[in-house]
Amino acid sequence: MRPSFRPALATIGVAVLAIACSAPTATTTTSSSPTIPPTPTPCTTQTVLTGPAQASLPVGATPAPTVLPAITANITSVPISRIPIPPIAGKTASIDIMEIDQASHLLYVTDRTDNGLDIFDVSTSCAKYVKTIDLGQGSNGVVVAKNVNKIFATLNDSTVAIIDIGTPGSEKVLTKLSTGGKKRADEIDYDPKDKKIYAANSDDGIVTVIDAVTNAIVKKFDNMGDALEQPRYDSNDGMMYLTSSGQNAIFQFDPAKDTLVKKFDVGTKCDPNGLAINPTTNHAFLGCSSRSANVAVEWDLTAGKAVASFDQAGAGDAVFYSAKADRFFFAASNFNRGALMAIFSANPVKFLTGIPTAVGSHAVAYDETNGIIYTQDQNPNEGALFSFAPPK
Repeated sequence: MRPSFRPALATIGVAVLAIACSAPTATTTTSSSPTIPPTPTPCTTQTVLTGPAQASLPVGATPAPTVLPAITANITSVPISRIPIPPIAGKTASIDIMEIDQASHLLYVTDRTDNGLDIFDVSTSCAKYVKTIDLGQGSNGVVVAKNVNKIFATLNDSTVAIIDIGTPGSEKVLTKLSTGGKKRADEIDYDPKDKKIYAANSDDGIVTVIDAVTNAIVKKFDNMGDALEQPRYDSNDGMMYLTSSGQNAIFQFDPAKDTLVKKFDVGTKCDPNGLAINPTTNHAFLGCSSRSANVAVEWDLTAGKAVASFDQAGAGDAVFYSAKADRFFFAASNFNRGALMAIFSANPVKFLTGIPTAVGSHAVAYDETNGIIYTQDQNPNEGALFSFAPPK
């Protein structure tokens, strides 16, 4: 995602009550409470916050930007746990995309701070750090290609790392493919039908197509324009879609033929970063990044147009759709009423609530087995993840 999504220092006045992570109870509140040291929980690998997820402003630091007050009816406070990442303990995390292998119960986190891919065991609600795969470069995007037993990760040196996951615990880097760009390879997605990877170089205007079986580049699209963001495969129509925040646009590709089908102007101000698709309705949720619009958009993929916008969340990044929960989760980390993890029903698309997080918490993964949301903690010197259960 865009490099502008870095931790800022603003205080969100929503308290999070200390409670065992195995049995969270949601409450709605807008009051603040004093921050005290985190309390150990039955999850020995993490602690539950006893204050806001957003770090307070350090003494002598630049004043935080003013945001509008949160709307009480749109906020739900839940217990939030902090999960340390041992290789970056005490450091400020620089994390982009994260993805869960729902079958193997493993969470993969791209980590620019340790130049690797962090792996967590999420077989229970208490996530446990397993190890970091050294990639030699900061990583940005990641996708699990389960039917070929590989992971593909995009790196800062414009390469795509291919990792064998055929034997859990013995993951190994098979090769790295150069996209030919001068800057980073950014977001990525997988078409399991045609077994192809689509990777976008956000600042080079390049889209690279990789055969996931042979590990070979089979197609490159050049001169695609500025700020290419999230590719996303649609199992409904077999197309690969790609957002562009700089062009306020969506590209449609046919991965069976590796052709660019069409470019759509979003129309309404959005500047989409994130993209998630409900294949049942063939509607997509656009994670708009525009800080002037501060909205999210529902997009009809069949009609090729925006059909609704929502002002309860915006200025965000990643979006995830869970078929099991039938929910869209939107990391609205720069929303003008405070950073949120916004939750929307998927059919119909409707805002349900927002969970206060922190500026910098711009990624999202959802564990469908245990019903846990993950995002990053990019507060200064914390080097960790956040996790929490959505309200019932």
